[in-house]
Amino acid sequence: MNSLRIKALALALLAAGTPALPLAAQGTPPPPPDNIEAAAGELRVIHLWSTEPDEFMAAWAGPTPPKLPTSKRMERNQPIQQFVLYANCTRNAAGECHVTAKVLIFAPDGSAYGDPLAFEVVNGPATVPPGNIGMASGGIGLTVEDGEQLGRYRVELVVTDHNAGLTATSVVHLEAVEAGSLAGRRKEG
Repeated sequence: MNSLRIKALALALLAAGTPALPLAAQGTPPPPPDNIEAAAGELRVIHLWSTEPDEFMAAWAGPTPPKLPTSKRMERNQPIQQFVLYANCTRNAAGECHVTAKVLIFAPDGSAYGDPLAFEVVNGPATVPPGNIGMASGGIGLTVEDGEQLGRYRVELVVTDHNAGLTATSVVHLEAVEAGSLAGRRKEG
C-alpha cells in the first residue's frame, strides 16, 4: 500500500469513529443564495433594486452594456425601487406579448409585508427583439418606515408569460438598516 492510500484509510477510520454533532451544535445552515435571474422556457427575467432610480434609468438609456447602480440594502425611511428586466416573451399571432408580474414581500419575521402587488411587464406589441433585454413597464417601490422591522426582507417576483403559459420566479433579499447607517459607505448590494 502506498502512503496516500494509508493516509486515506486512516482518515476514513478516524471519521468513522467520530460522533456526529447534534443539529443544534452545527448551527443554522446559511440561507439559499438569491436568484436574481430566473427562467421558464425561453422567458428570462432579471430582478434588480436600486436606491438611485434616476441614475439607474440614465445608465439604462446610455451605452450598452449599462453599468446599473443596484443595491440590496436600504435605510429606514429611504425608498428603494424595483426594476424588472425581461427577454424572449412569447408572441401571439398578432405579434403581441402578455407578461405580468406579482410581487410578494415578507418581513424579517416571516410575516407578509402588505398585500401582493401585481403589474404588467409587457402587454401589447413586442418591441424588444428576441434575445434582447427590455425593461418592464411596471415595478414597485419599497420604504421601511418608522416602527417597521429592520432586517432581511424576502421579495418574491413571480413573472408569468400568458402566451406561453410559463412562470418564472425570482427571490431576492433586501436588508433594511437604521437611517444614517449607510452614510459614507457604498450602498451596492
